[in-house]
Amino acid sequence: MTMHTLDVGLRGTRDYIQGSQILSRTGELVQAASDAPVLLVSAKFTQITELGVRVALDAADTDAGNEIGKAQYEANGDRQTVRFFEVAGPTAHRIDDVAKVTSDLAVDADHHASCSFAIEGSFESYLVAVIEFVKAAHVKRGEDVVDIWFTALMGAQLPLTVTYPTSGVLRLTPKIERVVEGRLQTLGLVDTEGPGAPPPFQICFSCLVRA
Repeated sequence: MTMHTLDVGLRGTRDYIQGSQILSRTGELVQAASDAPVLLVSAKFTQITELGVRVALDAADTDAGNEIGKAQYEANGDRQTVRFFEVAGPTAHRIDDVAKVTSDLAVDADHHASCSFAIEGSFESYLVAVIEFVKAAHVKRGEDVVDIWFTALMGAQLPLTVTYPTSGVLRLTPKIERVVEGRLQTLGLVDTEGPGAPPPFQICFSCLVRA
């Protein structure tokens, strides 16, 4: 079976399924089918959804509905591309929110940013911290920057099963900004300070800048 409906939900008051949930639940499926440690190496989301999400673990599954993104996982040097699809029907069920895991946010005039984090040390908790941090850095751009979404990560080597640093510092270095179809697209480099921290990787966000 290569198609799976993911156990994801609308967390807290959000009206969208978080990318961190989608990538974590999919990673669990990929890791369960692998005899070797699995890494998340890339992801790209083309739209958000408030509906359920299915994942196609086999590239041969090409007719599965409205595709919302894809990701790549790697084991023993072999990469597996998975694709995400909306589940037609009612909105996803609502689940409890989680406490904020970042603090001491600092952002300079050139949008370089840093923060402290405190997490449980799982892959999902680390990904939540990174996305929370980079979104908060975008909020600091001003009240005219709205509708801020995590859209991609690239060049990553994020293990699914190791223990991540439970505390440390995250840093964001801006690299590229451009406007595409009326939305500001940003690409930055995230690096992590803490024992056993993963290597740096690139992260992309999309937002609207009101005139």
